[in-house]
Amino acid sequence: MSTLAADPISSLGFSEAELLASICRESYYDFVLNFWPAIPGAGKMIDSWHIKYLCDEIQYVAERVFKGLPVEHDLICNIAPGTSKSSVFSVLFLPWTWTRMPGARHLTGTHTESLALDLASRSKAVVQSELYQTCFPDIKIRKDSNEHFTNNHGGERITCTVGGKSPMGRHSHFLALDDPLDPQRAMSVAEVKVAENFVNNYF
Repeated sequence: MSTLAADPISSLGFSEAELLASICRESYYDFVLNFWPAIPGAGKMIDSWHIKYLCDEIQYVAERVFKGLPVEHDLICNIAPGTSKSSVFSVLFLPWTWTRMPGARHLTGTHTESLALDLASRSKAVVQSELYQTCFPDIKIRKDSNEHFTNNHGGERITCTVGGKSPMGRHSHFLALDDPLDPQRAMSVAEVKVAENFVNNYF
């Protein structure tokens, strides 16, 4: 006669958190689905086909970095506002890379410092969330600053701004530029030129 264990996961020798951590390490899309609630103020996630598509494209690029392979191409995402681009690219991506490559360094930029710091603070909050710390307890924030924070494995996030704070001299594994041009100034030839020069010289 056989009986089922009351907790089949524990009976296999690992916890529910360890199972979730294993799933999320292997799939950025699963990480996004499970850690979305850890983003401050994100609200309920409305999943759609494009979320998985973006996650798969990002993961393809990231896997080459994890393996130390040359970059094949840059990834450009040009979609409408309000479609979760920043949450997927600029908030959740860093916490996920640290589950696979704790020493990953990220250089992130956008058109204004306030936006850059807001995105960074949300990303840091995910790492410090109860769920993340339960699943990945070995990842701890060491230098606590929204502008530049690091973890206990040497991973870091540095922010810069287009036409403002320069990333000169900074080296990273991942470069992310979120909205290099203020939409309200998109018709300004001068602003477009500044953004173009920034991309060409730094990214």
